[in-house]
Amino acid sequence: MLIAAPLGAQQGRISADTDVRSAPNGTVVGQLRAGTTWATGATRGGFTAVTIEAWVDASRFGAGRDSFPVTIGGSANLRIREQPSLDGRILGSFRAGAGMTILQRRDTWARIKREVWVPSAAISVQTATRPATPTPAPRPPAARAAAASEPQATATTQQPAAAGQPTTAQVETAPASGAAGSLRTDREVPLRVGPNGQVLAMLDSGVVVSPQARDRGWVRVRIDGWVPESYFVPADTSFGATLSAADLRADPEGHRGKLVRWRVQVVGMQTADPLRRDMRPNEPFLLAIGPAGEDATIYVTVPPSLMNEARAIPTLANVILTARVRTGRSNPTGAPILELVSIAQP
Repeated sequence: MLIAAPLGAQQGRISADTDVRSAPNGTVVGQLRAGTTWATGATRGGFTAVTIEAWVDASRFGAGRDSFPVTIGGSANLRIREQPSLDGRILGSFRAGAGMTILQRRDTWARIKREVWVPSAAISVQTATRPATPTPAPRPPAARAAAASEPQATATTQQPAAAGQPTTAQVETAPASGAAGSLRTDREVPLRVGPNGQVLAMLDSGVVVSPQARDRGWVRVRIDGWVPESYFVPADTSFGATLSAADLRADPEGHRGKLVRWRVQVVGMQTADPLRRDMRPNEPFLLAIGPAGEDATIYVTVPPSLMNEARAIPTLANVILTARVRTGRSNPTGAPILELVSIAQP
């Protein structure tokens, strides 16, 4: 997907998750995600200037420094989003201490601006000639043939849909040849939840899809692919996006069954002894510290299906876990107990 920009402005599309710096070869101040598009400027020493304009959680702002009115407080990275909402698409992140300028405030959100420098090899610069959600234009035959011969790296998106509409939009690297009946895009194509419906993602030229149904000039397709789990949040309606360990201890019964998605540090794998009354005897669990911003001790029980993944986590590694609250205050230690749903290293 693309970010809206003035027609004729120089734009750059990030080709892979890329660290951004305060100056060419300067300090790393953040990261931009692959597929995002930004206004670009000068080039110098193998780097290209990029202007970031995005939304962030304004509660993280600290005092200004150098020429910047505000900086990011705390120790954790701060995500930047396309919209002022936890549901807004994540475009990247800034590191703690990075400075920025505020353009606009909306409730607890702020639209910020910051110039950074990106390795020129990681950005494709071009002049924007159309809006962010384009109507695809035919490519010349030669361009189509060239695009079809090149595999395309892509992403996965999942979103609920109305009855009769597709529920999954997943993109894969195009194989050299498709299965019987498969189709291949010959231009950049918007993927929608239904005919003339909301755009879920953009398919690059050369992506192979499997047709499932056809209706008045439209085709419903199936596409499989892989993306980092850390890019997602649970779609479960019980998801508590802002719950902390302190919240769970304060209301252990009220938060029972809710999902949390936390960044924690894993201390190690243990098994429950008879004194841990909220666990089964010998039940395996991860002893962890977190979530980010807290130094709370938490226990994360591990189901058999995730034992291999949990055992593979190195001691003191930082992970992003999705887990369901078993109790917010366990006996006898008072630490929250979570039931692991998924785990990934950032």
